[in-house]
Amino acid sequence: MLEELNVPILGLSECSGFMSTDVNDYDKLLEKAYSELPEKRVAKERLEIPLPEIMIQGNKTIIKNFEAITNKLRRAPRHVGKYLAKELATSFVLEGGKLVLNSKLNDRIINDKLKSYMDIYLYCPQCKLPDTRLEEVERGIFVMVCEACGARSSVPKV
Repeated sequence: MLEELNVPILGLSECSGFMSTDVNDYDKLLEKAYSELPEKRVAKERLEIPLPEIMIQGNKTIIKNFEAITNKLRRAPRHVGKYLAKELATSFVLEGGKLVLNSKLNDRIINDKLKSYMDIYLYCPQCKLPDTRLEEVERGIFVMVCEACGARSSVPKV
């Protein structure tokens, strides 16, 4: 069939130039390639959220670096604040880059609630990556869209 297409058939002696690479040459090239690779990095989590800087004033809890946290999460401060207030059964006010919760709370509880927010509203349920964004489909109803795998999933209303 190859003769019909006018394709010459090469014999083994004609292909020997392709196979003449010495095994030692391969090993040398492999060593060179490995030596040029960057050093292995210590496994670190891609998303590093700053720890909340919490200050208690009277009967109020203030998260001083709330804006930095929401910027790292790539979420609206109002959305995160509303979730925290609902979970902690209190009201909230956004003042500048701070979140003021009208209740006296310890930092462990706030950290736990932030982690639960991230599990529900940040990490993609399909690929488990934090590369997501929230799209509002109707008033107050959001869909999480993963920028890594393209998955779309509904999220609970805050």
